[in-house]
Amino acid sequence: MTGRHLHAGPPARTARLLCLMALVALGFAALPAPPAHAIVGGQQTSTAQAPWIVAVNLWRQTDTYPRSGQFCGGTLATPTKVVTAAHCVVDEAPTDLGAVAGRTDLRGHAGVLRKVTKVWIHPRFGRHLENDVAVLTLDRPMPAKYTPLPLATAADSGLYRPGTGARVYGWGVLDDEDHPANVLRAAHLRVLPDRTCQLLNPWGDFHPWMHTCANDRVTGAHHAEGDSGGPLVAGGKLIGIVSHLSPDNASTPTPGVYTQVSAFSREIADQLRQ
Repeated sequence: MTGRHLHAGPPARTARLLCLMALVALGFAALPAPPAHAIVGGQQTSTAQAPWIVAVNLWRQTDTYPRSGQFCGGTLATPTKVVTAAHCVVDEAPTDLGAVAGRTDLRGHAGVLRKVTKVWIHPRFGRHLENDVAVLTLDRPMPAKYTPLPLATAADSGLYRPGTGARVYGWGVLDDEDHPANVLRAAHLRVLPDRTCQLLNPWGDFHPWMHTCANDRVTGAHHAEGDSGGPLVAGGKLIGIVSHLSPDNASTPTPGVYTQVSAFSREIADQLRQ
C-alpha cells in the first residue's frame, strides 16, 4: 500500500475516500489510501497554547455538523490568511469554506469563525501530492489574540535536520473506528532522514525537495485522518503542512509526510501580500 491520504469529512468525501481505497486495492499505487491508525502518543492541548491553529470547515454545515463542519486543519499566517493543504480544498468552492480559530473543543461555540473569499492552490499540485499547499483568504481579519505563526524559509534548513523535535496538531480520528478527536490534540515527533522516507515511499509519494517526514520512533506518534492541512511546528515556526502518511516497517513506525514549507516560502509569501 502507498502513503495514506488524510482528507476526511462529510458523507460526500466518504464516498471519494472509498473510491480511493478501491483503486489502491486494484494496484493504482499513486493514489494514497485513508489511514487505519490514530495519533499514537498524542495528548490533548488547547488553542490557547496554539493560537494560530484553525479548523477548516464547510461553511454550510458549521452550525449543524457535530464538529463545527471541520474536515481539515490550517495555520493562521496573517490575520486574513490561512495556510493549508491543497488536497483539502481542491474540490471546494470558497463560498463553501470557513475557518474557526480559538475553538479547542469543536462541539462548542467558542472562538471566531470567518468565511473564505478566495482559495489559492499551488498550480502544480499533483496526483502524488506534489506541491500540496494552499492559501485561504478570509473575509475579515481574525482578532489579534489569534497570533499568526511565522513560516519557515530557506534560511531555516536547521529545522529540517534529522532528529529535530517538532509538534503536530489536529482534530483527527482517534482510533480504527474513526472516532473523532473533538478536542484539539498534539504529538511530539522527530524529523526523519529524507533517505528513510524515500525508502518507505518507492512509488514517488515522497520528494525530499518538497516534503519532510517525522514520527516518534518509540510511540509511533503521527497524524491521522482529519488532520490534513494542519501544522508541523518546530523552532516557533511552521515547517510542515500535514499531507499524508508513509507506510511503516519494524524499525520506522508510521512516518507522517508533510509539505516542506521552506520550499514554498516565496510562493506563500506572494499570496500573503495579496
